Amino acid sequence: MRRILTAFGAALTAAALLLTVSSCSGGHDQGPAGQVVAKESDYECKTTGKKSRRSCRWEYELTTRDRHGDTHEFEVSSDVYDKCRHGSAYPACINR
Repeated sequence: MRRILTAFGAALTAAALLLTVSSCSGGHDQGPAGQVVAKESDYECKTTGKKSRRSCRWEYELTTRDRHGDTHEFEVSSDVYDKCRHGSAYPACINR
């Protein structure tokens, strides 16, 4: 019985860790490395479903400039948006 409870506890811990890691990523891929040259946040609302329900959320975007001078705009999580200031090096700014 003790082994069963230990295994169950380990499984719950692993599941909680997996959910925490997946929720922190926010479903966004990491953008290209470079210097942060612009930041933008928008409150987006979309109408969904048959009952015309509105779904609203904040969207956060960073723009980076790479070594070749090309700019890249991409979506990030609110946590990354807060950590990466204008002029900082991306993705190093994520680990502040």
